[in-house]
Amino acid sequence: NETTPWLKHTKWPVRFRDRPLDILTTSTLQPALCDDDYYLDHWSGTSFTSPAANEAKLRVLMSAVDQMFVRAEQTLANTHYRLR
Repeated sequence: NETTPWLKHTKWPVRFRDRPLDILTTSTLQPALCDDDYYLDHWSGTSFTSPAANEAKLRVLMSAVDQMFVRAEQTLANTHYRLR
């Protein structure tokens, strides 16, 4: 629904009108596990890909973020509730 207050405030329906939403959606998926460029989709006569080097960087970043959350959870589990 394009009439919600949030959508009216952000103007996303206007910003994304006539844009390749399928490419935006595909780009939100986890990085490809292969060593090839990641094909996102084709739009307006152009193929869009995420280079393999960028996918590798994203995998490293996601691994680091996963480790950060695991460590945060472990810290919380071992920290008395009064100190939180």
